[in-house]
This record gives sequence, C-alpha cells and structure tokens, in this order.
Amino acid sequence: MRFLKVLLLPHLALLWSGQVLSAIGDFFYQIAMLWIAIKMAGSQGGIIIAGVEAGAALLFGLLGGIYADRWNRRAIMITVDLARALAISSLPLLATFGQLQFWQLIIVSLLVGSLGALFNPALQSSLPALVPNTDLLQATNGLMDVTRRLARTLGPSLAALLVTFLPLTHFFTLDAISFLLSAGAVTLMGSRFAWKPRCKTIEHTGIRDLLVDLRQGFQAARAHKPIALAIFSSGFISAAWVAGFVLGIPLLADRVLQGNVSAYGLIVGAYGVGNVVSNFVIGSMSLRRPVGTMFLGGLVVGSGFLLMVSVPSLPVAMLGASLAALGGPMGDIPMAVMMQTELPPHHLGKIYSLADMTNALGSLLGPLLALPLYQYLSVQQAISVCALIFVTTGLLGLLRFRFQEPPAHPYKQEPLS
Repeated sequence: MRFLKVLLLPHLALLWSGQVLSAIGDFFYQIAMLWIAIKMAGSQGGIIIAGVEAGAALLFGLLGGIYADRWNRRAIMITVDLARALAISSLPLLATFGQLQFWQLIIVSLLVGSLGALFNPALQSSLPALVPNTDLLQATNGLMDVTRRLARTLGPSLAALLVTFLPLTHFFTLDAISFLLSAGAVTLMGSRFAWKPRCKTIEHTGIRDLLVDLRQGFQAARAHKPIALAIFSSGFISAAWVAGFVLGIPLLADRVLQGNVSAYGLIVGAYGVGNVVSNFVIGSMSLRRPVGTMFLGGLVVGSGFLLMVSVPSLPVAMLGASLAALGGPMGDIPMAVMMQTELPPHHLGKIYSLADMTNALGSLLGPLLALPLYQYLSVQQAISVCALIFVTTGLLGLLRFRFQEPPAHPYKQEPLS
C-alpha cells in the first residue's frame, strides 16, 4: 500500500505526525474559542470570531502564496507554527490571572487566520520536493488530506473525554503544544530538501512587483484549463457544502428524522469513515483519468446528498453520507497532484492561495445560501438543491472536456535551491 511506503520515509512520517497533532489541536482550539466567545458576547460572539478569522485568511491569502514562492518554505512553516503557539498560549495565561477578555479573543483569531494563510501554501507547495516520484506524491497528498478528516472524526470523542477533567481554556494550551510539535517535526526534517524554488518571479517587493508576480501566477493557473475550472467551481462547491451538510444535517436529524444529537453524530461519523476510506483508496490507486476522476467526485457527493434525503430513515441518511464522503478525495487528490506536477513550481504557492481563497469565499457565502433555502423549502428540498449544485459542477467539468481525458502536460521540475 502506497501510504505505508510514504510513512516508511522518515521525513514524511515526521511531517505527517506533526500535521495530525496540529489538526487535532486546531479542533480543540475551535471548540474552546467559539464556546468562550459565546459565553462572553452572546450568540453573536461566535459569529464575530469566525468572521474575523475567515476574513484574515482571505485578506492575507494571496500574500501567503506570494511569499511561499519567494522564501524558504521550511522557514515559513517553522516561524508560523512558533508564532501561532505564542499567540494562542497567551489565552490560557490570561485566563489563569482572570484577565481574559473578548477583544483578546478577536486579536488571537486575527493572528491565527492570517498566519494560517502563510502556512498552508508553504506546506502544499513543498510536497513535490519531498517525494521521489509521482506515485508517492499522490499518496502523500492523500495522507496530508486525511489529517483534517481524521481530526474531524477523532476530535469530538477526544474533546468529550478531556473536558471532564481539563478546563476549557487549556484546550488552547493543547493547541499551542501541537504547534510546537509541528514546528519541531519540520525542524527535524532538516535543510537538505529543496525548500525554495529557483525563483523566476520578480525578486523585488514593491507593490507593483507583487502585483506583477501575482498576475503571472494567475496566468499560469488560467492556462491549465482543468485546474482553472476546478478552482472556479470550488467556490460553488464550498457554498453548497456549508449550506447542505454543515447547516443542513443538524436540521435533517432534528426535523426529519426526529432524532437527537446522537443521530446527528452518527451521520457525521458515517461521513468521516467514508472520507478516510476514500482517502486511502484514491491515494493508493493509479489514476489514469485524473481530470475525469476530479469532476466525477462532484457527481458522487451530489448523489450521496440526494440519497440522504430520499427516505426519512437514519440508516439511509448514514449510507448517503458515506457515499457523499467518497467524492471529496476524488476531487481533492487528483487536483493537488496535477497542480504539483503540471504547473510551474515557482508559482505553486500563489495558485494554492487562490484555491484556498476561493474555497473560503464559498464557505462565507454558504450561510447566505442557506437562509432562503431553509426558509422557503423543506429540509429535504433544500439539501437536494445543494446536491444539484454538486452534480451540476461535476457535469459541467465532464462536458467541458467532452467526457475525454485531456492530455497531461507535466512541468519539468528545475533544480531547486
């Protein structure tokens, strides 16, 4: 199994271990941050905190991509992890002395959102330099992608266990420790890998130069038709995901299935299991039709959504969630591999930032889509509309290339330094 081959490489095992711990720490951070914000500022507190963090990620996203293509990516990841650990560790310290206030939560959320926009492009654009061949690159992308899915699956159980004997403010302590461990893992990987591309982009840092650099990166993405269409579609997909699953499944469990929080947990758990299984399968397969697989993923997610609401039954909803979960990695992993092998490495950070920002914008628009859907339609009808968005984006992608696989154009990797 290719995943085992990846984990047999010590440097990748180190990197993945650090990212798993960091992802679980992030889950603890989100629980503590939102709960404490609501306690301090009422129902609007959580919305303000979430909006500040998402806004910071959008605002600094493009800069993160630019500097991931200019600076040493290992140094970026270590510095960002240490800065996040320092910022978050201030919260339990303030709470210990009874000085924690809402405005301090806002400042930390702003820092975490902006720093994350620097870290993610640096991580993703580093992967091609860390693996010896494309097959292992695909498995490595699957392994990195499964970290957040594992955190989403394991996080609720771990949080429920820890909160029985650990003050909620020390969830921040756990997250800070996870960032320190992540920084340590990247440090131990050493400097022998090609952490910085031989940059063809403009070396100056004036505003005009940054804009020219950004335009060149966007032109590189636009020239690759499948990736350009996938990035454009991701905004609609993210909005449909938030409206249909994040906000729709609790309503489905409560209003349609007449269940309690356990029914909601079972549906989300079924989705998590399907996600992890799909990651391992797609990451280990030889994808002869990556573009077709990428857009077929949207059809699978949409079909799963439709199955979830076809019959008012918890087992059927769980089965539909498992089916929908298979489609996520079908889209994410082929797209990541194509970006890393068919686009210029000195523009990779910027293109990842563009994709992340499109996803984030869609996630912000998701609640706006949900408001009229659940106000004027039944829960089943509203989720079905979201399912049709997934199906439509998948079909448009397949029709754009006439259900044929466009030829791959692997970018010849230049020596890195």
